[in-house]
Amino acid sequence: MKVIKWLNNYFEETVLAVLLFGMMMIMGIQVTARYALGNSLSWSEEITRFCFIWTGFLSISFCIKNSADIKIEQFIDLFEKIADGKVKIVFKTFVNVVEFILFAYLLPFAYHYVQSAYVSQATSPACGIPMWTVQSITLISFVLCEFRVIQKFLKHVRQYMGKEPVPWRDAPAQADGKAGEEECRLLS
Repeated sequence: MKVIKWLNNYFEETVLAVLLFGMMMIMGIQVTARYALGNSLSWSEEITRFCFIWTGFLSISFCIKNSADIKIEQFIDLFEKIADGKVKIVFKTFVNVVEFILFAYLLPFAYHYVQSAYVSQATSPACGIPMWTVQSITLISFVLCEFRVIQKFLKHVRQYMGKEPVPWRDAPAQADGKAGEEECRLLS
C-alpha cells in the first residue's frame, strides 16, 4: 500500500526529475565532447529530444494533479462574489468533465498512433530505438491524465458535499490567530 501511495504522490515528479537530469547530463557530455575533445556524439541529441518529448507529455498529468491545469480564476471569482463558495467547486468540476472528455477523445488516436509505429517497426536513426517505445508516451500520458482528472473530480464532489475541506473557503487562521481580510470576506 505504501508503494501505491508513493506512486500516487510522486510518480510524475520523480520521472520528470530523472528525465530532466538525464537531459542535462547528456547535453553536458555532448558540449564537453564537442568543444573539449573535438568529437561530437551522434546519439546525444536524439536521446535528449526523446526525453524532452516524454517530459512534455508527462507534465500534462503533473499539472492536472497539482491543479495547474486549465483555469479561469477571474471568471470564477466573478461568480464567487454573487453566489456562495460552491460555485467555484462547480466550475472546477465542469473543467474536470471537459478534460475527461478531451482525453477520452484523444486516447483512441494515441493507441492507433503507437500501434502503427509498432507494426511498422520503425527505429530511430542514431540509436536504433523502436519508435513505438518513444511514441508510447502519448498513450501513457493520456491514461495518466484520465486517472488524475478522475481523482480531481472525486475530490471536488467530496468538497461540494462537505466531506472534504475546501482550501479557499476553510482557510486556516494566520500565525497571529486572525484570518486575512480576503478570507473573512469569502467566509462571510
